[in-house]
Amino acid sequence: MNDAQKQLKPLFDIILNSDSPGEIRQTLHTLHDVYSACSGVSAGNITDKDIFTPGGQAISPIKAAHCLLEIQRTAKLVRGINQALLELKERFKGEKLNILYAGCGPYATLLTPLTCYFSAEEVSFIMMDISEDALAAVDRMYTSLGLSPYIKRITLADACTHILPENERIHMAVSETMNTALYKEPQVMIMKNLIPQLPEGAVFIPQEISVSMQLTDPALELASYSVAGMVPERIWLGELYRIGRDHLPDDSPVHIEIPEEPGQFRQVNLFTEIRAYGTEVLTTNECSLTMPKRIGYSEDYKGKKLSVSYISGTNPRFEFTPAEADA
Repeated sequence: MNDAQKQLKPLFDIILNSDSPGEIRQTLHTLHDVYSACSGVSAGNITDKDIFTPGGQAISPIKAAHCLLEIQRTAKLVRGINQALLELKERFKGEKLNILYAGCGPYATLLTPLTCYFSAEEVSFIMMDISEDALAAVDRMYTSLGLSPYIKRITLADACTHILPENERIHMAVSETMNTALYKEPQVMIMKNLIPQLPEGAVFIPQEISVSMQLTDPALELASYSVAGMVPERIWLGELYRIGRDHLPDDSPVHIEIPEEPGQFRQVNLFTEIRAYGTEVLTTNECSLTMPKRIGYSEDYKGKKLSVSYISGTNPRFEFTPAEADA
């Protein structure tokens, strides 16, 4: 462990072990100061541009830098990766674990903390991004921190279409390239491209993502923000989509029926749950990715049967049509 790792390890220990959101928040801001100084990319005013791909909108390096500062998002995904790596070490005894980070951004946020718990002889990172600026930044940061031995290679590529080398075993693929309810960004297309290319026993992070439709009462939702642990009553309408290592959907439509009398549950929302890995799960309102996404009001849909389809491509989204339109 080099001097930089020794200085950073107490911060990484907090990410992996602390139960205090305030402590984690302070730690992430401290890490941001280190990362930005080393990489040349800061989570400041967004002056760069997103990249539009056939699979959706890839966010800019500065936007990616902002993701570091989301407390539960960073902590739970890093913890999930740590769980997965410990399992993989047992599953592939004696093998050096190759980790593909598709959409690594300027900081390789989800892998960098693991450099203090796994040596460069145990793990190697393949940094992949569609942004040259992001790859240049992460290269500068790893060089500055003395972490370059962890990098197997740096690849400029679109993870939606990239074909992995046949002679290279990938033990873990990581790609957190999503927005609320799987809108806009290329998470789904990346998963559908990379997961079938992974060998048996490999894992993908996040392990699973699901999106459901529920009716909510705005007053109860507002009250829940000020009452710790309160889960407001909602009307569950059904799961719309689930994708993961063990379940790649065919995008067939799902049928949902809205009650005739929804009462005070006036809003129609999509809810996202993200299983990072194992016991690490991001649930409603724990980060920007799991905030409810309002798609309308129950009075506009009451008594109707809807056909809901996930549309991949340049503008990923859910589309809602009358169920009769399927006939």
